[in-house]
Amino acid sequence: MRKIFKLRVIFIFVFMVILSSTLVYSKQPQVSENSPAVDFTLPDIKGKKYTLSSFKGNVVLLNFWATWCPPCRYEVPMLDRIQKEYKNEKFKVVAVSLDSDVNSLKEYLKSVSISFLVLSDSKGSVGYIYNILAIPTSFLIDKKFIVRKIYLGILPEKEFKKDLEKWLKD
Repeated sequence: MRKIFKLRVIFIFVFMVILSSTLVYSKQPQVSENSPAVDFTLPDIKGKKYTLSSFKGNVVLLNFWATWCPPCRYEVPMLDRIQKEYKNEKFKVVAVSLDSDVNSLKEYLKSVSISFLVLSDSKGSVGYIYNILAIPTSFLIDKKFIVRKIYLGILPEKEFKKDLEKWLKD
């Protein structure tokens, strides 16, 4: 009798743990095309904090990357060119580094010249919210803070510029 009671208690406990974790995960915002971007606040390498929603009214390319990722490093000069080309438009590149070692990020940024904002997500919390499974991954966010396109891998420059032109007009 006691054994059955213990088994019931264990079963109920396991059931409650599974149920609670399911409820927590289901409350996690899901970022997909044509859904609102999820707001966040992260620091740059100097510690100044930026909030994504402060760029509302601009088209934003939100790029997730890391210094140890060769395709990401390959993409950096292209992102810089695009930022410079559209600097007079309502457009911003916001790059979120997923490097866990902020010093590696600082050293890398000393070695390159870039004109776009780089934020540090050393704990990966924003990467988790945006469900980043591979890097680089980029999100085109319109002026109304809606994700319009998700690009997995190296940004296809011609396709991106065509998409960017469309959303700059709206």
